[in-house]
Amino acid sequence: MLSYSEIKKLTLHDPFIAGNNSSYFVTGYLPIEKLKQILPEKMSIPSYEVMAQEYPTVKKINGMHPFMLLFSRCYNVHDVITQIELRPYLELLFYFPVIYTHKSEVRLCSYLPVLYLDFLLGTIGGMFLGLRKQFHPDLKYVETDIAKSFILKDIISASFQMTSIESRQELDPFFTQIFSKPTVTVSYFKQIDFYTVSVHPTKVLDASAVYKWNIHGAVITNNESTFATYCEYSFTTSWAMRYKKYFYPKYSVKYFGSSKGKNKT
Repeated sequence: MLSYSEIKKLTLHDPFIAGNNSSYFVTGYLPIEKLKQILPEKMSIPSYEVMAQEYPTVKKINGMHPFMLLFSRCYNVHDVITQIELRPYLELLFYFPVIYTHKSEVRLCSYLPVLYLDFLLGTIGGMFLGLRKQFHPDLKYVETDIAKSFILKDIISASFQMTSIESRQELDPFFTQIFSKPTVTVSYFKQIDFYTVSVHPTKVLDASAVYKWNIHGAVITNNESTFATYCEYSFTTSWAMRYKKYFYPKYSVKYFGSSKGKNKT
């Protein structure tokens, strides 16, 4: 546990949650018209030009918007103050590149609309970060000689196979760019918060994915343009902050992946 003097030195941009994950990073595509229906106020879809510049490795499909699905087994997760570790749990996340507009300012962000967990305490704790976490005790991870699968009945199912044994040093740029942008969330109380996610891979392997996700009446599946990666990594997340505190802190900050002010579009 940190001492009182150490706690006093912390800022909101410093890591608050840390841990280790074994995850499958997967690309997906959602129809643009469907995404427009579910995006919160102040968020919009980046232009094809912005997407091509910022996320060059993901294929453009007319009428579709790319996003990231993340299927994780989480270990050693703890807050940096008490350093009390939670038990291992499963967590599914979904990140959408969006434009966030605040008055005359526009920011390219990663919108995290919902998270699925099989751990009640982790679900409640995540709400402290303004996250729309959902507790699903029936979320399962199944491992066989052929594939590794995540199954949440009637909502999402995904099966993965390794396609390489040689570890790469880095994730695909699409995935790293998702994390280099500020994460934006909208709480159950409609409060908009921002925070920084930092990911440090130790093992990266190519994989294949077959998945199906039911979201707001749409069925999202893998296709010939989607790709997947298996990754073992450590991570940290900052405290959740309102717009002004995140983008205009009263202390010096270097955001993960970009310096202050450089994340504008």
